[in-house]
Amino acid sequence: MTAIPKTPKSKVVAGPKLTETDFLEIGERIGESKEFNVEVDITIYAQKRYETVTGIVTEVDGQQGRLSLQVGYDSIKINMNNIVSVK
Repeated sequence: MTAIPKTPKSKVVAGPKLTETDFLEIGERIGESKEFNVEVDITIYAQKRYETVTGIVTEVDGQQGRLSLQVGYDSIKINMNNIVSVK
């Protein structure tokens, strides 16, 4: 009888934990960008990696949880649940 080795357990990388003040700060910065057409840097955590996008917020859709961002001549949509920080 031969022993079958067990497969190693995969480590799940946990995403960043945000506090209530972090959420309030993110919301405030997004509101300022939309109202005053100010360019912001949005850091996103998706698919176990961080990505930073710079642009102007054009639309916030609370129903679907999406944020439209004008980056140069392109318009991209971001899932608001993936936002880590806004500067």
